[in-house]
Amino acid sequence: MATAAAGATQHREDRTAMQRVLRALRANGGFFFILPGLVVYLGFIAWPIIATFYNGFFIWDGISPDREFTGLDHYVRLLTKDRAFRLSIRNNVYWAIITVVVLSICGFLFAWLLNQRIRMRNAYRAAFFLPVTASLVVIGYTWEFIYQPEVGMLNHSLRRFGLEELTRVWLADPDVTIFAIILVSLWASLGFWVVVFLAALQAVPQDLYDCAAVDGATGFRQMWHVAVPLTMGTTRALWILGLIRSINAFALVFLLSRGGPYHASEVIAYQIYDLAFRTNHTGYASALSILLLLISAIVTVIQLLLMRGRRVQL
Repeated sequence: MATAAAGATQHREDRTAMQRVLRALRANGGFFFILPGLVVYLGFIAWPIIATFYNGFFIWDGISPDREFTGLDHYVRLLTKDRAFRLSIRNNVYWAIITVVVLSICGFLFAWLLNQRIRMRNAYRAAFFLPVTASLVVIGYTWEFIYQPEVGMLNHSLRRFGLEELTRVWLADPDVTIFAIILVSLWASLGFWVVVFLAALQAVPQDLYDCAAVDGATGFRQMWHVAVPLTMGTTRALWILGLIRSINAFALVFLLSRGGPYHASEVIAYQIYDLAFRTNHTGYASALSILLLLISAIVTVIQLLLMRGRRVQL
């Protein structure tokens, strides 16, 4: 009898424990769904950032187990003595300003035109988006051939039109190389901006255009007073993407100029690569990486603050 009672008590305790576990699982079920993503984030994003921040305080070649603590010396040198860093900052600023201004204006205007009822509209849309689907490696090597000083299409065309004085060694002239690379970036990115602007324009109710037409607004006035304000949220989002992409620009510089000549076309991301993997100054490159992260974060926060509370109500 005592054995049966003890068994019944143990059974009740087991059931109670199981119920507690089930209640805990129900209460925290969402955590188990995000756990795989959390593990990936901690392993491949959070931990590398922490390790990079730590390495920035040391002189280290990335291979040797020996490292020398330097404190903030890397950051002081970057901000006060490193000419290559100043050139990289300048080039990234050029890249960001030109990208945002040109793609905002041209992207919106082309999207406006492609939103009109014109013949072969879908073919034009596909043609604009086609460069976006190409690999940056393909784009880089294609434009490298275009920029060839002797057989390249650009210099050849200038000579054919009698403009030989405008020919350049486009990827070896310190005055124009960075702008030649930015032009390639604009060509490769324009289709994306056009498609996003086009989607935003198609979301604007036709009734608003009809009301504007009744009030006498046609063509440019409809675009300026109706389409531009109602797509401003999309425009600001594209500004954020464009600025971050400009700050992190790397592939086209690597493919076309390798930062040359004499750091004239070097950007921050390429300088990090050059320091870490070509000259083995991993500690210094880590400090530069943290600065790049801070710059990206500051730009993003400023943009988000500017976007807050500025949505147009339909």
